[in-house]
Amino acid sequence: MPANADPPIASPPCPDGDPLAVPQGEHRRVRLAMYLAFSVLACALVLQGLRTLRMEASRTADAEILDHAARQRSFAHESGRMAALLAAAGSDAAARASRIQALQGLVSQSAQDALLMEALLTGQMRRSADARRQLGGALDEWQAARERLWYRCETLLNQSEDAARSQALQGAAAAVQAETEPAVRAAQRLIDGLRTAASERTLRVQQDVRWSLAGMLALLVLLVLVVVEPTARSVKRHARRQREQAAELQRLALVAEHTTALVLITDAEDRVVWANSAFERGTGWSLADALGKQPAELLAHPQADTAAQERLRQAVQEAHGLRLESLHRTHDGRDLWLDVDLRPLHEAGQPLAGFVRVCSDTTARVQQQAKLKVLWAALPVGVAVLGPEGRIVDANREAERMLGLSMAQLQGVAVADPRWRCLRADGSDYPSAELPAVRTLATGLPLHNETMGVQVPSGEVRWLLVNTQPQLGGSGQVCGAVACFSDITESRELQQRLHVSARTDELTRLPNRAVVMERLQQAVAHARRHEGYGFAVLFMDFDRFKQVNDTLGHGAGDELLRQVAQRLTFVLRPGDAVARLESSMAARLGGDEFVVVLDGVSEAARAGVIAQRLLEELSEPYVLENTPVRSSASIGVVVCADRQRLLADGASDEVMAEEVLRNADTAMYEAKRAGRARWVMFDDSMHERVVRLLEVETDLRRALKEDELFVVYQPVVTLSDRQMAGVEALVRWQHPLRGLVPPVEFIPVAEESGLIDALGAFVLETACRQFVQWQRHLGALAPRQLALNLSRAQLKRVSLVDDVRAVLQACGMAANQLQLEVTESLAAQDERVLATLRELKALGVRLALDDFGTGYSSLACLHQMPVDTVKIDRSFVKHAETVEYHRVLIEATIRVARTMGMSTVAEGIETEGQALLMLTLTCDDGQGYLFSRPLAADELEHWARSQAPLAVDTV
Repeated sequence: MPANADPPIASPPCPDGDPLAVPQGEHRRVRLAMYLAFSVLACALVLQGLRTLRMEASRTADAEILDHAARQRSFAHESGRMAALLAAAGSDAAARASRIQALQGLVSQSAQDALLMEALLTGQMRRSADARRQLGGALDEWQAARERLWYRCETLLNQSEDAARSQALQGAAAAVQAETEPAVRAAQRLIDGLRTAASERTLRVQQDVRWSLAGMLALLVLLVLVVVEPTARSVKRHARRQREQAAELQRLALVAEHTTALVLITDAEDRVVWANSAFERGTGWSLADALGKQPAELLAHPQADTAAQERLRQAVQEAHGLRLESLHRTHDGRDLWLDVDLRPLHEAGQPLAGFVRVCSDTTARVQQQAKLKVLWAALPVGVAVLGPEGRIVDANREAERMLGLSMAQLQGVAVADPRWRCLRADGSDYPSAELPAVRTLATGLPLHNETMGVQVPSGEVRWLLVNTQPQLGGSGQVCGAVACFSDITESRELQQRLHVSARTDELTRLPNRAVVMERLQQAVAHARRHEGYGFAVLFMDFDRFKQVNDTLGHGAGDELLRQVAQRLTFVLRPGDAVARLESSMAARLGGDEFVVVLDGVSEAARAGVIAQRLLEELSEPYVLENTPVRSSASIGVVVCADRQRLLADGASDEVMAEEVLRNADTAMYEAKRAGRARWVMFDDSMHERVVRLLEVETDLRRALKEDELFVVYQPVVTLSDRQMAGVEALVRWQHPLRGLVPPVEFIPVAEESGLIDALGAFVLETACRQFVQWQRHLGALAPRQLALNLSRAQLKRVSLVDDVRAVLQACGMAANQLQLEVTESLAAQDERVLATLRELKALGVRLALDDFGTGYSSLACLHQMPVDTVKIDRSFVKHAETVEYHRVLIEATIRVARTMGMSTVAEGIETEGQALLMLTLTCDDGQGYLFSRPLAADELEHWARSQAPLAVDTV
């Protein structure tokens, strides 16, 4: 196996039920113990067998020797008897011959048997030293007696051949007989010695047998303790491990069968022997079809990476582990990307058993990665992947374009490379250690929306918006970072222009409100830190700017504002203030409102001098489109020089700046209330009045919710017959503490606070319902028309026409029975208001021009307004009897209106003389306290009934 190959894994469970392998070391120990036990037992049995054979050979030899000894004794007896018989034969030759032959045979047989016995005895003596000691004397005696006997017998046989010598024969026979008895006794003694020696050997053998049995038992016990018991324990442990491994393998087999991973087991030739169901589902190959085939045959793909296939083939050939991802093809032809983990199956020192492949289906991920690669290339933002050392390892095309280098040039380059200069948002150099990507690599924290400038090799500076994200390894350590950056060069330039624009009024090129607030906050902070420092704020509003806009047009109004800005800049010379923070500043807040901040002005008199000079300069005539125009300004002045008060207040600089500006605004409104074209110094009483107005607003909100508001109706009569032509609906407020609140106190507050919509809707719905109710109750005496006033805010509301239509439909009232009144100044405001009036006119509602003569329009412009009625203001009616100018103006208005088909109403008629004059001037209708004050609904109904006879008499 190669040195760098992955270690092999143990064999997994096989589907054909092969037994579990015993661990190699334990198997060797068990086998060695068994062989040792068998060897010891075999040696013991061999030794015992040899010993038994020796004992059996000795016992057999003893028996044979005893037999031979007994036969020697018998031979001795028989020799003596034959010798006697031979001697007794005398001259009988035949008898003597047969007996000689018998004696010869006996002697020959005795000699042979004696030789055999001596050979046996020699063997016994060699086996036992005690045998020679025990038999030595008896054996020697027997041998001597035997030799003498044999000699006498030979002598007898020699003499028996000479028959003539009978006497000698008899003597030889007697000599034989004489030797027979000693030979028999010697043989008997030998026999007794042999028996004794055999008995002793038997006893020794028995003792040896007992010792041998004891030794065998001891050996068996030793084997049991040393071999059998450890082996049994080892087998028991192995059996337990087998059971545990069997259970574990069953679980592993269950996991392998039910895992989503594709598991494939092959043999040493890399042919399939088993596959799980996930493999069958994922590849479309059944196990029966896959058996015996190589995976390369089953899953080959024509477009697979040949290098990856070669690596896999080499891993199988060299039997080492490998993990790779490659393209395969299923049985039905689908593309299948698999992350293959190949491991060989064999024990250490054992031959290769096969391979196991655990494959994860990565098709979806690979397809997703392919999409991401396309997205990576098409991303409109630059993306750079950095290694742990902060060097670029990958980047997309947009990053190449932004950084001015190709991918080959970017590869391995550090983010702090000197080829590009990194800048902070303020244009200063960006330290290398503080670059976003370097900080993310150091801290492991992402960064968002970091602005950074990069001077690319071409010298161009590109501004980038950088986001970084750390890449974490398996143990949570930072192993890299991803930097995403978008080119904000154009947007930054635009932002800078917008920043300047956001702080500069586009029309006058003066600073705007944001700059004013910054300057005031700086001034407040400076005043809190430095004793004796003060500053002043002048808040101004032009008195006739609206009239200029309406009469000469918005172009002329814009030109007026530009000339005002020039005069303000000219007036605020350096000598007008002692600059401590920056020079004094003039700014436009919006519309015709301007603010001047005077640094270092801590005396009210000094601020008053500057305000007066501003009034004088701004009141000089302006030339707008070759037309001289005069305009004045109302100025509110605030001086902040009380450091102790600023410190005691405790509010933030921002809050204090807002308060200073609000106080100047309040003082400016007081200047307008005082008659305009003047400056007013702020004091705390002005603030109290503002607080009262706020209280009115709060109470008015509550009044709308708790029905404290109600509607009264003032009759409008026909001057010719004094008959009621209609009514005008007027709102009233019954305060629970203050009593009846005049409309002049709460109507302006409602307009400023945005409550006028709710107030107008309440009046419209209440009056219309009451008008319809009068139609049912009064019949012919009921008013023929209902008039209501519209405010500036109501006319600006887009849904006004729809709201009026909805109320008329809900009440069942005809549109021509409703007359909506607008002031002359509102009607002449702009095209949007005129368009709303035309929509109301198209709805069928009648329109009246209220307070005519007090606004900015002229009789020549009356035809441009879509109105049905002109209401002459009470200020003209009041002086018409005594002032010729007013009478002529009223007469001209009535004639113009009649010419244009409009009716006229004279307001504020309080005397009969005024009524007769209006009738003489051919005014159609009149309204005023002469006829009736505003009445509640039930009072108006009573008044209408009481006026019926008077109307008849007048007619």
